[in-house]
Amino acid sequence: MLFKISDLENQTELRWNDLYQREEYPSFSRLRIGCKSKEIPLILEFCKEIGGEFGVLHVLLVSRLGKESGRYQSPYPLSYDELELFLYKHQDYFEQDGRQHLWVSSVLGKGQFIFDQHNFIYAYGPIDSFAAILKKNGFVEGQINISAPHCHHYHIEFDNDEDAVNNAFEWLYSPLRDGDDT
Repeated sequence: MLFKISDLENQTELRWNDLYQREEYPSFSRLRIGCKSKEIPLILEFCKEIGGEFGVLHVLLVSRLGKESGRYQSPYPLSYDELELFLYKHQDYFEQDGRQHLWVSSVLGKGQFIFDQHNFIYAYGPIDSFAAILKKNGFVEGQINISAPHCHHYHIEFDNDEDAVNNAFEWLYSPLRDGDDT
């Protein structure tokens, strides 16, 4: 299996041990989640919990195909079924290649999930409900930190997937913002 992030010195995959931690900020709270594997099914479980329609933001940091780096937003809201189809179709690319972040947001503001290139999921919204889902799935609360230095991998095996994601919608493009590449 390919992986998107590794320890720089040993080139061993960085994975998390099904942990989550609550992060409190002055204006919001969120969960930082580190999965052993299968982040896409977890995001979909959260989405099913909150229901409604969803927007997708594909933040392309690095393209191996010459596509311009930037934020690519779905042009219309997706039903849960459409979201599920899109995410499962491209699951391996999102989970195993480090060229992007994936954002999934409730169009009604019920929740937002950011799956970043460090294999973290950030969950915003009813975090107590999300924590209950995590506990049900065997996650435990604990500290999650990324080791430094580390490196991201952009695999040739996923070039067709990058192209397929780029062609999945007539994405609404905007440039990267400060902080998108961290």
